[in-house]
Amino acid sequence: MVKISQIKYVRPNKDEVLAKLADFKKRFMSAETVDEFYAVHDEYKDYDEKLGTNVRIAFIRFTQDTRNEFYATEQDYLDEVGPEISVASAEIARCYLDTPFRKQLEQRFPRVMFTNLQMAVDANDPRIVNEKVEQNKLTTAYTKLMSSIVIDFNGEKLPLSGISKYFTHADRSVRRAAYMKFGQAIEDNKNQLDEIYDKLVKVRTAMGRKLGYDGFSPLGYKQMQRNCYGKEDIAKFRANVLKYLVPLASKIRAKADKTLGIEHEYAYDMKVYTKEEPRPVGTPDDLFANASKMYNEMSEETGKLFDTMVESECFDVMSREGKWGGGYCEGLPQYKLPFILSNWNGSAGDVDVLTHEFGHALEFYKSFFIESEFLSSVSMETAEVHSMSMEFLAYPWLGLFFGDKTKEYELYHIGEAVTFIPYGTIVDYFQQTCYDNPDMTPAERNAFYNKIEKQFIPSMTTEGIPAICDGRRWQRQAHIFESPFYYIDYCFAQFTALQFLALSQTDYDATFAKYIKFLDYGGTKTFTELLEACGLLSPFEEESFRLVVASVEKILDL
Repeated sequence: MVKISQIKYVRPNKDEVLAKLADFKKRFMSAETVDEFYAVHDEYKDYDEKLGTNVRIAFIRFTQDTRNEFYATEQDYLDEVGPEISVASAEIARCYLDTPFRKQLEQRFPRVMFTNLQMAVDANDPRIVNEKVEQNKLTTAYTKLMSSIVIDFNGEKLPLSGISKYFTHADRSVRRAAYMKFGQAIEDNKNQLDEIYDKLVKVRTAMGRKLGYDGFSPLGYKQMQRNCYGKEDIAKFRANVLKYLVPLASKIRAKADKTLGIEHEYAYDMKVYTKEEPRPVGTPDDLFANASKMYNEMSEETGKLFDTMVESECFDVMSREGKWGGGYCEGLPQYKLPFILSNWNGSAGDVDVLTHEFGHALEFYKSFFIESEFLSSVSMETAEVHSMSMEFLAYPWLGLFFGDKTKEYELYHIGEAVTFIPYGTIVDYFQQTCYDNPDMTPAERNAFYNKIEKQFIPSMTTEGIPAICDGRRWQRQAHIFESPFYYIDYCFAQFTALQFLALSQTDYDATFAKYIKFLDYGGTKTFTELLEACGLLSPFEEESFRLVVASVEKILDL
């Protein structure tokens, strides 16, 4: 059995890769029969999987230790050559669109694949290669900056991700002190953060305008594979969040504040719902043993995948200095293995991230066996349904992780799910406004963030917290820097996951079967088509908000 640590990385030579891709393009274009086209397709798929796996191994090792000079250099190199390779790959995608055998291809591959390929071609226009190189350099600079931050607190030297374990501490004074340290860390780096984001907005705006758009948004939507909804749909969703979910979130926070005896809620209170924090019981090894038990009881497929990932060293979960501060699941198609990186810190979030990323892992694994997925995979909001719903489908086994604190965890987890949606909506609204108004100054951006944060999270104050009180809480959100417009996807997914929660309360087995059906489709349908095929509600309809709110109020006894 292959182990992640034993996989050899070899720097892909840009000229060789481009020559190989050019040869594939030539062979696709010169194919005289559809069978000949398919033969080239099979060979290209194999090559793409090996190249993609190699590139992802470099990224994984860079994020495991951003101080590793070899992999930091490799990541810089891949950032440099990546856009040019993406353009060459997009040229191959164009072969699937322009081939005289298009009608035969449409009988073999899903319709949405062609829509997505056209978006990929548009998003990888060769005219914006230089701007993409600059964008990659800026996002890597952000990653390095945030990974380099070390906070001295409570006798520990903590990475920025590590301080968050104190945000759920039962002692309010400890939470406040930790949040003040967090805010100060942002404050100490605010000029660099302002500069990086300002340059990102400008370079992305230049990309969009070079391609004939008014700004970046239309290009950004294509990059995010928005194939079934647009800016107006998101605005409708945002209005309904304000109308229905903001009041619901306020009710949840009011219930928590009453339990905690809090009269005036601050930012450092937002992650606490009970007097005693529901922390996982046992050691990290215990968590893995219990997770294995859970996934083996959940289904044969989930159990086998989890145990295989453990044996293949596909988990890197402990927080440490120099490690990338976020969490992700990445796929290694050559080996049919998903890889999960996270930063456990002893909080309830450790279980959240374990179940969340395993939902991604399950879909990655399934996608390895869907022929069209390497050309056109699931869209981001669909991918997040996989992960967020898995968090809720783990509920029957929560006792393994939380013991007698299971009920407290459920309140925290459902509360977090609901209160997240207004926050996620803010993140998207902020980005949309920044790209619609690219000449905003850093101060104007921060003022706007402060304004909408007060609108969508009315119960919370940030007064007196360094940087955060100035509207800089967004600067910790890596997606804003690294993946523009990739956040409203989480909101749509969380909304859908809450439906899975409601359904699972009455018929778990049927709900799990519906979840597996949702995953089995992979990227062969759009998000809205998937919802319809699986009998789920659309997040763009007001009726769905009324139903979700009623369900949550009943579950939480609000």
